[in-house]
Amino acid sequence: MNDTLENTLDHLRRKATRCKHTSVASLIVLIALYAAQFIWIAPNAHLTNNSPQWFMLAIYVVPLLLFAPGIFTGQARTYAWFCFILMLYFCDTVITAFAVPHALGYLGIAESLTVVVLFCAAMYAAKWYGLIANNGISNRKKKSNDQDTKDPTAE
Repeated sequence: MNDTLENTLDHLRRKATRCKHTSVASLIVLIALYAAQFIWIAPNAHLTNNSPQWFMLAIYVVPLLLFAPGIFTGQARTYAWFCFILMLYFCDTVITAFAVPHALGYLGIAESLTVVVLFCAAMYAAKWYGLIANNGISNRKKKSNDQDTKDPTAE
């Protein structure tokens, strides 16, 4: 029984590690795309009177970097919250991709695809790390086992 549990956990760890590496790589690519957008390709596209491109770059990159420690350590809750934040980035990149007709639009398509890959990897990483934390038992199985073991006469 213990050997089967270890095999299951090893399998989950391999899956989680693959998702973690994909998430980190996609995060680096997304940050590089934002740096290219705000510094090289269209530095003046988002300027208002008093906001330089470095400030706009920081607005986009700092929230991503706040999740980096949890992503590197493999915390399931961090990945889950990261997926919620990525939906905002997805909305922004799709708008950029289809609202702007020049090179910034093509960059928006690349950013959208990167966010999709990052979201999928982070979502599965949250799932696998959560299962590892629960010794391979999903919360649904835990709840059904808890209900099965309750004594109906105790109520």
